[in-house]
Amino acid sequence: MKKIVLAAGLLLPFALQAQVSKNFIDQPYIEVNGMADTLITPNEIFVDITISESDSKDRRSVEEQEQRLLKALKTLGINTDKDLVTKNFSSKYAVYGMSAKVVKTKTYQVKVNSGMMLSRLFSVLEENKISNANVAKIGHTDMEKIRMLCRAKAVRNARDKAVTMTAVLGQDPGPALFMNNYSNVTVSAPFYNNTDSYLYKSKVKAENGSADIAEIEFEQIRVQEQAEVKFILK
Repeated sequence: MKKIVLAAGLLLPFALQAQVSKNFIDQPYIEVNGMADTLITPNEIFVDITISESDSKDRRSVEEQEQRLLKALKTLGINTDKDLVTKNFSSKYAVYGMSAKVVKTKTYQVKVNSGMMLSRLFSVLEENKISNANVAKIGHTDMEKIRMLCRAKAVRNARDKAVTMTAVLGQDPGPALFMNNYSNVTVSAPFYNNTDSYLYKSKVKAENGSADIAEIEFEQIRVQEQAEVKFILK
């Protein structure tokens, strides 16, 4: 007898769960999709810079090139302690004529916050004969906050749609029974693989004859949020 009671006790939670599920399905509801999107200008631009002894005609050491790079970045006001990191450091044997030596290669990543600063960075790299640089990625410091605001707008849009659709039936949407969210962030940025081609495209001639560096206009980042919501029909 105890075994039968125990079995019934074990089945009770499943029965309650099935009842709750059945009640949810049996309630009249309306399901709508809400959309919201926004465009933001990136304020984080990450540039990979690679220096190597083999890239230098006068065979300057990596250490010497590194010091020149650090000095150049500081002239732009870049905080090298905060906005510059080492991504990779490698070495290999290379043969020059009858001798062999170890050639070191180092890759850094520097962060700038605007297209104008990016233009100035590439100009300084060219002046220091550093040709191996490219834009690796772009982003925004408040991306998560922007996405949350966009999600709220998508839910609001879903509610507005539900109100409009139920009004013709003389009904109103009640509390939400279910909500789901889908996100999409589209990033499109130019990827220049060397300073020469970059500067060729970005230099403009001023009236006084001096050469200025034109600011790059990045395509904005598109943040899109979709909300799927089920409202009780009243």
